[in-house]
Amino acid sequence: MQKDKLKERALSIVPLPSHYKLIIEEYSEDERVMFSWATEQQDESMTVELDCSGNLIYLSIEKNDSVSEANSLSIDEKRRCAEQFLLSHYPSALEDLTFSKAKQLSSADRFYFEQIVMDLPLEHAGCFIDVDALGNIVGFRYDGVKTSPEIPSRLVSKKALMEHVRNELVLQLVITTLSRDVYNVKKDGLHLVYQVNSFLHFNADSLEPKLTSIHDENEPESYATLPPLPTNLIANEFTNESIIGITDELELIREVDRGPEIGIVWRIRDWEMREKDLSLNSFFKMQSEDTVKAIISKKTGKVQSFIWMYERSGNLQLSQAACYQKALDFLLKIIPDYYPYIQRLIREDEEEDNTSQSESFIFQAYNSQGILIHDMVGVVVNRMTGQIDNYAGPNFDLIELSQVPTGPRISMEEAYRRFLENVDFQLVWDKNYDDEIESYQLVYQACDRHTRSPIRYIDATTGEIIVSNI
Repeated sequence: MQKDKLKERALSIVPLPSHYKLIIEEYSEDERVMFSWATEQQDESMTVELDCSGNLIYLSIEKNDSVSEANSLSIDEKRRCAEQFLLSHYPSALEDLTFSKAKQLSSADRFYFEQIVMDLPLEHAGCFIDVDALGNIVGFRYDGVKTSPEIPSRLVSKKALMEHVRNELVLQLVITTLSRDVYNVKKDGLHLVYQVNSFLHFNADSLEPKLTSIHDENEPESYATLPPLPTNLIANEFTNESIIGITDELELIREVDRGPEIGIVWRIRDWEMREKDLSLNSFFKMQSEDTVKAIISKKTGKVQSFIWMYERSGNLQLSQAACYQKALDFLLKIIPDYYPYIQRLIREDEEEDNTSQSESFIFQAYNSQGILIHDMVGVVVNRMTGQIDNYAGPNFDLIELSQVPTGPRISMEEAYRRFLENVDFQLVWDKNYDDEIESYQLVYQACDRHTRSPIRYIDATTGEIIVSNI
């Protein structure tokens, strides 16, 4: 289909508000085309993706509308709207796809129509459709119908799986942030838990199932304690702009409300884009080239993170040791209260690179008893200028940390026992991403025997099983 016809096709799918303007028109190598329209402030938008024949692949509509619950359609009515939309674009879809489940999102309900083999859905096959309270389609993604995978002639027994897990299971005591949107916890925030550090995923037809431990290929060799806090440390107040390094040559170009945070973007004054078109690459350049971006916490009013995408020049050529001292000085300036709770992460392959423009330092957080907190602090120091080019601060609150038990009330042995009492195994189709040709493999995944959801943690205070809801 010709380009102008594809745009006509995109505009025919949903009505385009008159105050929207086209910001992206991208024709990709995989024979897809994407159009995106947005308001001047880009707080509302509509994105449509089509294949080369004009078939709808993806739709996303972001609006600021709020609807009274009294006007909301029932879940069955929304599902009928989803089915009608699907059949209007793919009339024979329900011959191969089956409605499988509905999921409640923040501003819509998502309906999944999946390809079923052996009574199990294929991963990334079929489609989902998002329907808002009034029955409007606000989201859609079509992954298509896949070639049915080969069904194994025999399956591993659950008894063999259970025995392997009993011998190989790894748990780790950690403090981590959990959200009720993701886990079956009673409150958002920090929790002291035993983390399941094993990837419980087995080939369904293997005679000897294998349990693979989760690990990082570049796992750190060690952690280094930071130098002691200076005895003459004086708490000073700094503006957010001075911490980030904002100067008069930069101007604020936008602020974005991100719920608990504010996103702020500065750019060099009188900046002009050299080559402007409607491609995705140009859009990203318009959003980010020669900018400084920062996230400010609404709760504290302080800098949570920032990154310089505008290159600053200098001729200092600082050593790694000098950059490290710059990083420590910066941490003492911006988060002195957190300083006793972090250690430097030393990577096994870490070497000084004199050709690099910067030095990166990662700091791992721990509580007062040395229990790992799933939170890191990052600082990137520019070797040429001695300035901080990138900072990612801690995401946990010290007051909240003080309310977390300093040690477990449930022993490691008891956590093991509770995991084994609650674990079961379910068959799922797993997509092989390493294969050049798209394929699927039948696997066993460990799950909670009651909820059928993956077990992620055991609460170290109550012993409760914590599962993932997504």
